[in-house]
Amino acid sequence: MVGLAGAAALSWTAYLLLFRQDARRLRTGVVLLLAVFSSISLLVRIALWGSSTGEVLLLVAGSLGLIGTSALGLTTLIGALAVSRRESGVLGRVLSGLGGLALLLAPCAAAGLAGTGGPITSGASMIAAAIAMHMGLAYLVFLGATIPYQLSPPSREGTGIIILGSTLRDGQVPPLLRRRLDRAVAERGRLLALGIDPLMVPSGGKGDAVTPAESEAMAATLTGELRVPSDRVHAETESRTTEENLLLSHRILDATGHRGPYIVSTSGYHAFRAALLARGLGFGDAAIGGPTSMSYLPTATLREFVLTMSYRKRWIAASLPVTLGLVALLVRAVTLSL
Repeated sequence: MVGLAGAAALSWTAYLLLFRQDARRLRTGVVLLLAVFSSISLLVRIALWGSSTGEVLLLVAGSLGLIGTSALGLTTLIGALAVSRRESGVLGRVLSGLGGLALLLAPCAAAGLAGTGGPITSGASMIAAAIAMHMGLAYLVFLGATIPYQLSPPSREGTGIIILGSTLRDGQVPPLLRRRLDRAVAERGRLLALGIDPLMVPSGGKGDAVTPAESEAMAATLTGELRVPSDRVHAETESRTTEENLLLSHRILDATGHRGPYIVSTSGYHAFRAALLARGLGFGDAAIGGPTSMSYLPTATLREFVLTMSYRKRWIAASLPVTLGLVALLVRAVTLSL
């Protein structure tokens, strides 16, 4: 009991210190998950006074894994149902929906098959359940890092605002991109009140002879509808990725005499990954996000999860045996209880 209380206090303290030091790291999600795990374990240990600490830890760990797997499965399934035909074909939506259903059913299938078939069937079901639970726990880590950052991004008083581009629709700024511009203009208003007149850099290429570059359409909206003076807008027209958005926009700002860190305006779902990439490039930028329509949010969140976790493939692979061991213990406990 004392050990659990100490672990909860230590993990929460570590989380608050890490988040305050630099919230642009996935490790904040790991430590937050550990803090939640130790706190729930303490509460369950108090409620189930007669149970051993090992039983409680196994129960809570399995429950969190199940919650994460279910959350990821639901996000995938809802995203498949909500995404428009224009954004994804029938095959893509069907495969995504089946993937969501597989994640939702994997833990139940593993528990049902454990011990009922041969060693190959039982082993395959355990491996499938371990992979699903591993993805679910990774999803909880991702949410634990991204949601607090979205709710409380670090404040900056930079002299430059970088606005990340996104796909135009018929050459025009769509609602998602317009919200990024609106968020940047609101941030500009905050800085103006502090006596800072920032240079705004809409960033994004992909133009052709007919369709303008993303940044050119963004700049036109800024200087037209949003009434930002044209001398305070400098479009970056060559980038193709978020990394290039940041690198090339920094070059423009630095070349005009500004000094970072700067402020990066994007969509809320994308803010953490943008900040993570900025940190990886050695920039101290803070990312802020505009709102996202609920119909697009599940798909966007899933995409951010996959891309963010792709940066930590080695850690994910290295920790898989731990999840496999957890699933084996859970299956054994279920089998003994039957």
